[in-house]
Amino acid sequence: MELDYFTILLLNIPLMLSVYLVSLVLTSSLLDQKPDKKSTLIFIIPCTLLIVFPASLFYRLDLFGSLFISLIEIYLETAAWVIAAKGIFHIRWRHTFAAAGLSVFLCRTISSLNGIFLSRNFDLTVPRDLAVYLFTESCGLVLPALFIVWVIRKNKLSEEYLSVLGGEEKASCWWLLFFALPGLDMIVVELTNEKVYLNNSNPIVSALLLLLIYGILNYTFRCNIQKERIHQQMISLNQQKLYIQNLETVQKEVRHFRHDFKNMMAGASLQAEEGNLAAVRKFISGVTDDFERQVGKQIFQITQTGNIQITELKGLLILKMTEAQEKKLPFRLEVPNPFCDPGMSERDLCRAVGILLDNALEAAETEDNGAVTAIFYDDGELIHIIIRNTAAETVPVSRIWEDGYSTKGSRRGNGLPSFRQIVNRYDQAASCTRQENGFFIQELIIRKTGGKRHGSNLSV
Repeated sequence: MELDYFTILLLNIPLMLSVYLVSLVLTSSLLDQKPDKKSTLIFIIPCTLLIVFPASLFYRLDLFGSLFISLIEIYLETAAWVIAAKGIFHIRWRHTFAAAGLSVFLCRTISSLNGIFLSRNFDLTVPRDLAVYLFTESCGLVLPALFIVWVIRKNKLSEEYLSVLGGEEKASCWWLLFFALPGLDMIVVELTNEKVYLNNSNPIVSALLLLLIYGILNYTFRCNIQKERIHQQMISLNQQKLYIQNLETVQKEVRHFRHDFKNMMAGASLQAEEGNLAAVRKFISGVTDDFERQVGKQIFQITQTGNIQITELKGLLILKMTEAQEKKLPFRLEVPNPFCDPGMSERDLCRAVGILLDNALEAAETEDNGAVTAIFYDDGELIHIIIRNTAAETVPVSRIWEDGYSTKGSRRGNGLPSFRQIVNRYDQAASCTRQENGFFIQELIIRKTGGKRHGSNLSV
């Protein structure tokens, strides 16, 4: 059988489909997020063709002996998966480039390790050898990839990956390293082999590079965890300080009200002795209003805060209430019953609520009569978290989920895409966004039972 360009093209398609499937499951496990099924099917054809057309031409012209051509081919594959991953997972570009580079690097490493066990030379012009080659290459790529996915999920390595990649600005350079991994691996193999290829690879070099990257990643993650713990302890101390300050403020207000109440009671007693019931009723009404204005609202807020039985969330709410108080923004917290079972991890819950509260406070600050309301309601089956802020102007709800888009100017707009990524990790969670009656409302709904973790694109 003659291997002309068209034949090579057809033979490469099943191999590239295997690469597409492996890249999909690897990226899904790294992001801890389920892929969008419709988008997965849509991107199969363009992603595959973007790779097989040039790769088949390079093979037909026998150009793969050149490192430059090999680098072009590997980054065509990486670029194709960047486009596909962006459309399938709807993630930030930084995460997209990182996931694509790391997935392609893992695919190349698996293929290199297969060379140890599949050392037989195949004559691709013989149909039998060709069939065996396609079968072994596909299985040799898919089966180890499934094992790697199991290891990632079993050891929760996605948390390390996402923590390092999605952290502070100083950690943003990680995506460059991950994106450069395929080319770096190829260059190191070339230098190690001194231009003498073993099936165009070197399994030992690829495995050592993988272990090195994992070691660096793990070390950085542990350092970040330690810094995060120290940071959380400092936040906890500050939150306790703010809580005590609020209690002291209430105590002062009660003391002042008690002093005023004594003076007012003297006048009310005289009116009662004279039988002036209308004046007594007016006095009682005025005292009630004064108490509500001076003390009642603060006591109500403290009572509502007490219903939050998640320490991290309680601290976050106290912090945001204090920020609103400093900005002189009315902030109302409503928690009608004890809130203790969020239906998702406390870390994700605090991140999601923090994003919504920050956006609400910033938006309300620009309004003439801005105000923010936070409602946490547990009806036994569903948890409703509603963050509402005043919004006189119409908000383009269809665009707020775009990465980088913000009504507050450039270099903003990363909060809500991050919020959506958090929600998409949970099958039992859904988000609802609407604008009505002069308010912009964000609602997070969580089903307490019957759901599984690891992703959903569910929205209301």
